[in-house]
Order: sequence, then structure tokens, then C-alpha cells
Amino acid sequence: MRLTKGYVHIYTGDGKGKTSAALGLGLRAAGAGLKVCMIQFLKGGAGRSSERDIDIKGFRIICCGQVHPIFFKKQDIPRLKKAISKDLKGARDKMVSKKFDVIILDEIINALAGGFLDAPELARFIRARPANVELVLTGRGDTRPIESLADYVTYFKKLKHPFDSRARARRGIEF
Repeated sequence: MRLTKGYVHIYTGDGKGKTSAALGLGLRAAGAGLKVCMIQFLKGGAGRSSERDIDIKGFRIICCGQVHPIFFKKQDIPRLKKAISKDLKGARDKMVSKKFDVIILDEIINALAGGFLDAPELARFIRARPANVELVLTGRGDTRPIESLADYVTYFKKLKHPFDSRARARRGIEF
């Protein structure tokens, strides 16, 4: 099965569930026989996200290995920017390869909002999307520079979260 028309999704906001929503879309797509590739930005390191252990036919997850500076303060920011740009080029290669129907750029909005990726570079990536590829971008931060390129923009708003009372993140739920 191949899509005849793909769309661009942005999942953003301060609420929980952006990555989970993208995973849900990806699981549904894989269940329908589509090929899915999720590329994770800024999620490298020891705090390994549980979704990397998913083993589903037609669903590939790639962790780029960068770590967001909020977790690693002494990070070399110019090197981080270079790594994100390189990994975005690799994601573009996957997107135009005709091997995948759905591409998910997890936490790419965080890279944009953090100043580790320029809006024009991300806009060029979005414009390079083949017409039959579904593209999902997740993360918190200002998406105004790219919203005009999206078909769906969904804002997740936190009303209440256990973190507010200092609860710890739980493997399999929050990461």
C-alpha cells in the first residue's frame, strides 16, 4: 500500500502526548501496511526512551544521539547544531528514498525552538517532502515560522501533570 496524498502534521505545546500521538499515528500506519520511520532528535544518552525497543514490522525508529542541553549543560552548542543539521540531511534522504510512507521527526520542534536548527533549514526539509509522504513533526516551542507549511497543527496544553508535585518520570509512560 502507498499513500496517494501525504500531509504535514505539527504536534506541539506544553502538554504530554506529542510523541505518543506520533507513535499512535505511526502504529496505525504500520498496521495498514505503510512503512514508517521515526527519527528522534535530542533524545540520546542514558535516559533512553522506551519506544526505541518497539519491534514492529514496517516501523523503524532511529535515535540520532544528540542530547538536549537542559540535560547536559556543558554541551558544545556549535557541535550540536552541526549534528542536528547532519541528521536532518539523513532524515531527508530517508524521506525522498521512496522506502517510507510516513516520516516522524520527533522533538524537531525543540531543536528549532532552542536555536539549534534554523527555521529556513526546516522549511526546506518540509518543502522537499514527496507529495505521497506523510510528515509528522513533534516538540514544544514556537512553530509559527513553519505553521504555514503544515496541514495539521495540534497544540497539546497541560492542565495538570504529576510533575507539578515533583513526581518522577516513569519508564514506559513518560519515557
